[in-house]
Amino acid sequence: MKNPLKKKENEAAVQRDTMLLKSLTIVVNVLYALMIFQVFLILPRPDDPELEYSSLEQVYSDNLTVLMVIVIGLIMILIYWIQFHKLMGNLVRSSTVHASLAIFQMIFLMIYLYWVRFDMEFDGLTLALQMESIFLSLAGFTGALSWVYARRNNLTSDQIDEQEEVSILYSILPEPLAALFSLPFAVYGPGVWTLSFLVIIPIGIFLNWRKKKLYPET
Repeated sequence: MKNPLKKKENEAAVQRDTMLLKSLTIVVNVLYALMIFQVFLILPRPDDPELEYSSLEQVYSDNLTVLMVIVIGLIMILIYWIQFHKLMGNLVRSSTVHASLAIFQMIFLMIYLYWVRFDMEFDGLTLALQMESIFLSLAGFTGALSWVYARRNNLTSDQIDEQEEVSILYSILPEPLAALFSLPFAVYGPGVWTLSFLVIIPIGIFLNWRKKKLYPET
C-alpha cells in the first residue's frame, strides 16, 4: 500500500519544480534584455562631447572590424535567447541543478560581454577575442548540458519524443562549436576572427546530416 503522505510530498515537489521553471524563465528573460541593452551601450554615444557629426562616419569606418565583433555578439545573444525559449518551451518543470546550469549560462554570457567591452576599448585585443570565444562556447555547451540533464531527469514534456529531444540537442550545438573553432583565429585580428564564425554553416549541415542518419524519419 502506497503511503499517502509520500504521494503528497511528491506532488508538492513537482509543484515546486514547476514554479521554479516559471521563475527561472522570468529571471533569464530579464537578464537577456539587460545584456542586449548593454550591447548597445558599448557603441559610441551621441552625447559624447568628443564625437562630432562630421566625425561620426569616420568613427564607424575606422572601427569597422570591432563593430563587426559587436554585431556577432548581438546575434549570438539573440540566438541563445531563442534557444533558451525553445528549451524552456519543451520542459514541464525545472530543478535546482537545471536552474543552476541555466544561471551559469547567463553568467558566461555576461562575462563574454565584459570582454567585448575590452575588445571595443583596445581595438581588437587578441586576449579579448580569445576570451569571447571561450565564454561563448562555455555558454552554449552549458545550455546543451542543461538540456541533457533535463532529458535524463524527466523534466521534458510528454508531448515530444526521444527523436525530437535529440533533434533539439543537435540544433543548439553549432553555435558553441563555431565559437570554439574561432578561438585560434583570434591571433589574426578581429576581421579573420569574425569570418571564422562562418564555420557555423558547415557545422550545422554536418550535425543535421548526423541527426538524419540516426533518425532517418526526422
